[in-house]
Amino acid sequence: MNTATIAQPFIAEAQTATLFVALELSKATWLVALHAPDRDKLSQHRLAGGDVEALFGLIDKTRARAEAQLGKPVRVVSCYEAGHDGFWLHRLLREHGIENVVLDASSLLVDRRARRAKTDRLDVVGLLRTLMALARGERQVCRVVHVPSREEEDLRIVV
Repeated sequence: MNTATIAQPFIAEAQTATLFVALELSKATWLVALHAPDRDKLSQHRLAGGDVEALFGLIDKTRARAEAQLGKPVRVVSCYEAGHDGFWLHRLLREHGIENVVLDASSLLVDRRARRAKTDRLDVVGLLRTLMALARGERQVCRVVHVPSREEEDLRIVV
């Protein structure tokens, strides 16, 4: 799928405040990186794997704080890498009013010259920076995965 058509809705207007959320998912734990428009630094939080209530609580709390600080609405944009679990989380995030994209892990840029430590903490920061680049309109930064409908996804599952 063409990333240009996906990235276009994420280009923020100058007066729009955006909370960026990146998720590094595993069965045991979820690592969440946030960049709020009222803060200069990134924050990272570790949640139990699959704990969507804690995830939504963290996002809602951060959004409310930013809205109170800035005095205007804050939209939330999130991302995670496509994986074995499928797209149920994407649908849940969208139902909660969060703009979400699922990224193709093999398309994420890495520095080929540097020795790269493989840790979830580094990966989630890289995802967050990729999401922010997509929001700025940088279409070549990675590929966005087409999310199938529930019915299409069910047809893909092989028993």
